[in-house]
Amino acid sequence: MHYITVGQQKVPVVSDQVNQETLGKVLAFGPFQEWARTLDREQHDRKEEMVITDIQVQNVDLFGTNKIGFVKFKANIKFKATGKSAPGIVFLRGGAVSMLILLQSDDPSHDDKIILTLQPRVPVPNYNFPELPAGMLDSSGDFAGTASKEIHEETGLTIHESELIDLTELAYGDQWRGVYPSAGGSDEFLRLFLCRKKMKQQDINNLEGKLTGLRQDGENITLKLVSFKDAWKHSPDAKLLCSLALYDALMKSNKLDQ
Repeated sequence: MHYITVGQQKVPVVSDQVNQETLGKVLAFGPFQEWARTLDREQHDRKEEMVITDIQVQNVDLFGTNKIGFVKFKANIKFKATGKSAPGIVFLRGGAVSMLILLQSDDPSHDDKIILTLQPRVPVPNYNFPELPAGMLDSSGDFAGTASKEIHEETGLTIHESELIDLTELAYGDQWRGVYPSAGGSDEFLRLFLCRKKMKQQDINNLEGKLTGLRQDGENITLKLVSFKDAWKHSPDAKLLCSLALYDALMKSNKLDQ
């Protein structure tokens, strides 16, 4: 039997669909460990407000043969004072980084551009969904390092960590790990980065329509350039819209250099 400790409670982690070996991998999965640590801290801070009966793992998706990608589970959790259940279904996938790459031309007659990636997004479903370059965090939890690596893989640009501005850290400090797009169903958080890059206009032009991505990993990405001032018109991507909102707010509050 597997357990996690939440406040003063020893909570069993069980499954009717997943074998014990895979269940052990779930407990070692970084996002699950982070979720359990945060739940434990919340129980302490909220003075044991909730009672957790058990955690039922319902499904595990593997990337390849051994690496866990996604976990779906249900925490049977109730308010101690009333006995009423709280929503406890969780799609666990961990955090991700996204990058608002602002391209500034050496020719002042040209507007600033940003890079969008076009790629198949089957859950939507759309075969050319426009969004900011992004990638899931690896086990190291290195936000800036992951962002720099993903920029190179998805755009071909080499951008060093020192060139990245962490918009979420500027906005929230260490209060939140990022922006949460679906807190009612998933632990996923988005760490939003900004990069302002000055380039020759011809080099900017050469990015339009460029084919990128790791083909061996199933990535099939085409780059699209759009005007920064009208970027919101070109995509419903939450990463983009949140980045634009934070950029505007941080500029107005003088937390972001002009």
